Amino acid sequence: MGYFFMLRKITTLVLCALSSTMIFADEITLPSTNFNFDIKTVSSAPAYQPLTAFVNDGKTYIKFVPTVSSSNLPIILVDQLPGHPAPQIAYQDGYVVIDQPSSTIKIYHPKTKALIYQLQLSNHFDYNKVPPSPHLLPYEYAGFFVGANVGAANIDSKGYAAAFGGNIGYDWHFYKGFLAGFEFGGNYDGKQTKDQVTVKSWNINLMLRARYLFESGFNFVGKLGGAYVRNSATQNGTDVGGIGNGVAARAGASAGYLFTNGIGLNLEYDHVFSTSKVNSVNTVTMGISYTF
Repeated sequence: MGYFFMLRKITTLVLCALSSTMIFADEITLPSTNFNFDIKTVSSAPAYQPLTAFVNDGKTYIKFVPTVSSSNLPIILVDQLPGHPAPQIAYQDGYVVIDQPSSTIKIYHPKTKALIYQLQLSNHFDYNKVPPSPHLLPYEYAGFFVGANVGAANIDSKGYAAAFGGNIGYDWHFYKGFLAGFEFGGNYDGKQTKDQVTVKSWNINLMLRARYLFESGFNFVGKLGGAYVRNSATQNGTDVGGIGNGVAARAGASAGYLFTNGIGLNLEYDHVFSTSKVNSVNTVTMGISYTF
């Protein structure tokens, strides 16, 4: 019993000494409890390794190795508490400070954007009742995606008819919310009749795309590329000369919202430019996508 009493006393003195040092040097007081945390190494990065973490006075504190400073912080992801604003993360007196108690903290490499460490702090709140944060880290939604859309198309200014299509592609993350990539798609642009002339059109296309994703989930996409177009124009069952198949330029733009589960909704406009063989096509669609 005397041995354990002495060990406890020595431990208390060491913690008090550390706390006093922190007050003098960093102006952050180490708590005497709440050091119950686990570090899971996902992809080792010694230059960004966390050393300790604790919750005190409603805030979460993380101490990293000395190579981490305010100028080269890793990317940190935490969930938003119910009824609270989005968590704010700051660097203060040698600590990363999160203005809420946290249970699971994901740490990403600031350059490769790979998940490197995951902290698990227990006994602070029921984490199962905390919904995912509505605030996104843009690089989490780089990668493969698939989509489908339905709407209306106007071929050669002859009026709108039902149209639909789908696409698959890949986005890379470059800087903050900026992503860029490509998509391969196919679209049926419908069948329309005006002045006894019936036109039909469909195309397969390859597009380069640039995207800006806000942390709120809203995003904008611009696209430019080419399409192989098959279209026809007939009058009373007879082909109208000059219209056939060919390659044409294609451009598009969309605005949408991306949910935290990778599902996105968007409103999109696309235009196929006319050539000597290809009719112009204007398409407006509503779409759904999924980012893996």
